[in-house]
Amino acid sequence: MLSYEQQQRHLALVSRTFALTIPLIKGELADAIANAYLICRIADTMEDDPKLAPALKIKWLQRFASELEAGFADDEALLRLQDEAAAQLKDSAVPAEYALCCELLAVLQRTRSYPSAVQRIIGHGAAVLAAGMAQQLSSLQIKNLDDVDAYCYSVAGVVGELLAKLFARSDPSCPADKLFALSVSFGEGLQLTNILKDRATDAQRAVSFLPPPKDGSSQTELLAHYCALAQGHLQQAEDFTCLLSARCLYGVRFFCLLNIAMAVLTLRRIEKNPLGTQAELKISRRSVKLLLLACSLCARFNFSLRLLLRLLRRGSPRQLRDAVALAQKVSQWEQPLKLEAALG
Repeated sequence: MLSYEQQQRHLALVSRTFALTIPLIKGELADAIANAYLICRIADTMEDDPKLAPALKIKWLQRFASELEAGFADDEALLRLQDEAAAQLKDSAVPAEYALCCELLAVLQRTRSYPSAVQRIIGHGAAVLAAGMAQQLSSLQIKNLDDVDAYCYSVAGVVGELLAKLFARSDPSCPADKLFALSVSFGEGLQLTNILKDRATDAQRAVSFLPPPKDGSSQTELLAHYCALAQGHLQQAEDFTCLLSARCLYGVRFFCLLNIAMAVLTLRRIEKNPLGTQAELKISRRSVKLLLLACSLCARFNFSLRLLLRLLRRGSPRQLRDAVALAQKVSQWEQPLKLEAALG
């Protein structure tokens, strides 16, 4: 089984952002969230591999989703998945991500040490994510906003749902239904920010997660439109965070606020330089340190939390959408896994 210290080392190596923010939560909840993140990152490593054939990715992700949904109790099946990932990703994956995939079984053995309700939430959420990735690989065509919504849900919105379930479990006084309804929009806000930040790098791989500009509009206008959509989703992420109890979940509020604040600042950089490179659009370490301090001071109270984000946005255009309608359109949390559809 992966130890807590080993889990933290993997987290630090595969994600600077989440290595910084997850420990803000503290305790058993932080442990579970870090573990869930690593499971999702394993699926993402397979889905995003630049050299592996899509058919192999789809088959592996479907089997991974099936094992997760079934309770990830079969060590032999998990070990086969681990060995196949190790063999298939050996020559192409980022070393830190490859090392994580080589410990798939140990990661899930740690998941099995959690309370059964936590195991079910993590297993189901990660299964929906892996199945969604397989589905996207089989039919990904970004032609319009509906396609963007479906893609963002498959890689991030479901993670928002997973976190909402864990947060609500840690604080029974939390309005769980309202929290869950906003969670897909929260995930889409963060994912859209990443898509906009990484657009130039993705283009070098001949990949785009945004639709082409409509007739008569420019690439800059398209990016401005999606920045406004992302800012609107992040405002709903703010509403999500304000539903959390400061008494029981201060660390979670801090975690959410910091991720929102970093995304807001990233979007502001994109608004000023929409065609910039990934390196040009990334916020500085100094800015992150200042945000850490500001968020620690403002996370406890809704008024100060909202004021901080208003100051950070400083009039950035926002386009609000109906978060409930979005969730009803794309959420697969209550639906059977679409494994057979991905095979086609």
